[in-house]
Amino acid sequence: GGKKKAAGGDKKKGKKEGDEEDLSVENFWKAYKKSALSINATQQKDKADYELFLDEGNEIKKFHNWEELGWPGVKAMCEALKQVGYPHCQSIRLWKTYCEDEGLRAICEFIQRTLTCLCLELIDNKISHLGCEFLGRALKPGPACPPIVFLKLDHNMFGSAGCNALCEGLKTNEMLKTFSLCYCGIDQGGSRALFEVLIF
Repeated sequence: GGKKKAAGGDKKKGKKEGDEEDLSVENFWKAYKKSALSINATQQKDKADYELFLDEGNEIKKFHNWEELGWPGVKAMCEALKQVGYPHCQSIRLWKTYCEDEGLRAICEFIQRTLTCLCLELIDNKISHLGCEFLGRALKPGPACPPIVFLKLDHNMFGSAGCNALCEGLKTNEMLKTFSLCYCGIDQGGSRALFEVLIF
């Protein structure tokens, strides 16, 4: 309630839309700090780091990170984004953050909530077949399916079991245009699942 009052007090005619965009970034940052503390995310990012990704109009559209946040750090970020219903995220790229399956579960919950993310790249993040199940379910066509067009999961050794779980959801997904699974330990056991994705 307090936040709404403060926002209403500063409102100027004709500037409502801009004010809302600014507030979404501020609200995300406040929620992130609370979320990081509540789930013991040891490596909190400084506000200055997020400001590197501010696009014109003060909207953070890209959440790209190559620091070892671990799953608590990634979960803290996603919980904050989900809590404020952050409407501007178009790209999540995490390299060696080691988000693991629990971090990927949090990412899936967020991208299904807002349906704005177009690019998901999770390279070398220790994701197993369980994380692939979460992502496969999230990307199965339906009302809560995010419009991901670019998906890259290279260097996660989930093998054919993970490939099969992922493709179960992807095989009827019409949005996906680029899909990369290099160095994931996939053998002939995943070939049928990939074939079904391709023929669709």
